[in-house]
Formats: sequence, structure tokens, C-alpha cells
Amino acid sequence: MQIRLRNEIDLDGQLEVVDQVFPVDVKEKDGSLYLLYTNDEKEKVAIKCGEAELTMTRFSNPKSIMRFLADGEAIVTIPTPMGIQHFVTHTKGYQLDRENQSVLLAYDLKGLENQLLFASYQMEISWK
Repeated sequence: MQIRLRNEIDLDGQLEVVDQVFPVDVKEKDGSLYLLYTNDEKEKVAIKCGEAELTMTRFSNPKSIMRFLADGEAIVTIPTPMGIQHFVTHTKGYQLDRENQSVLLAYDLKGLENQLLFASYQMEISWK
């Protein structure tokens, strides 16, 4: 089975598309779906999907955790070249479709303190 992550990133009017495919293990536990794969940097990644929340954990050093709440905001911590940065994800759309094996996720990434928009994302995750 493979996971496909297609992400359209709008960074201040510049559009970038990232399209990646990796082998994936899919598990279900306590009503949540877990997608487990290894990225291009050889880091293990776990995506946990529920009906109203998605969490993406990248087991890098330090660990990176992105959290998305359906129609809500969540504080996230991301390692960057400038050190650990704190952001807010503002989820504008979240749809888990178990039958068609896909997740649609639209969100803005904003600065924690200043709430300034860093980038907007349209992501589709599918597994087949």
C-alpha cells in the first residue's frame, strides 16, 4: 500500500506544489486511523486521523508535531533552521473519507504571537 501526499502551498502569492508517494502501513485503533511511513529524510512519520482532528508527528530530532482541529485552531511546535518555532494552525476545511481512503485538509499557518499569516495549505492525503 502507498500513501500520496499532495500539498499546494501559497506562500505570499507564490504557489508551490509538493507531491510525494511513500510505502505506508495503515492501522485502525480506538476509532482512529493511523498512517505510518518513512519520508525522504528517513524519518518515521505517523498521521493519526479522527473524525474532527488530524495529528502528524515526524520523529525527527527534535520531534515535530502538527495538529489540526476541524474548523478550529491548534498550537504547534516546529523545528526550523532558526530553532524551535511556535505557530497556530487554523483549519478551514477537514474531511476524512474512510471509504475512498483520503483526507482533505485546508489550513493557514500563522505566527503564535503576532497571528501573521505564514502560508496557506491545501493538502490531500490518500492511500491505496
